[in-house]
Amino acid sequence: MRLPVLPVLLAVLALGAASPALAQTPAPAASAPATPAAAKGVAVAEARTWLIGLGGTVAEPTLNGTAQVLTIADAPLPWTLTFYNCPGAGLCDDVQYSAVFSGPITLEQVNAWNRENRYLKAFFVPGATPAEAGAVAQYDVVLTATGTQPLQEPTVIWLQMLRTFAQGLAQAATPAPAAQ
Repeated sequence: MRLPVLPVLLAVLALGAASPALAQTPAPAASAPATPAAAKGVAVAEARTWLIGLGGTVAEPTLNGTAQVLTIADAPLPWTLTFYNCPGAGLCDDVQYSAVFSGPITLEQVNAWNRENRYLKAFFVPGATPAEAGAVAQYDVVLTATGTQPLQEPTVIWLQMLRTFAQGLAQAATPAPAAQ
């Protein structure tokens, strides 16, 4: 004879909850003392030297609140690299690439970009007039290793996406030739 499974399962669960001996949690296993996690990230000066070595024109770091900012004069698309979570003068493990674009730019252009693309995200900046509206493009990265090597791939992605975003804005701003 087979017993229905659900009533038997409920009975076992109820018995376990009612019995203090069965409901006890075993004592945690002895473990080694916690060791501090190895620091990850990059020093701002090291990142600046690396970017200069790649041929960039990189200004001295500036402070923006608690964040340190490098400005890169990458003509025709200047951009910044902001370093967050930098305890003391140590390694920073949270960086943000960003660039500012001036208009005319529409909210529809920015929304279309964000719908159709990953990684680089754009924010619409309204202006006093439609011609003065702009956008800010950003790309956030959390570094999980030490040194400049973890910046290599994100920097390539940033530069590719930044140029694609700028080209899309430029194409939208160029009036279509008149039909003949």
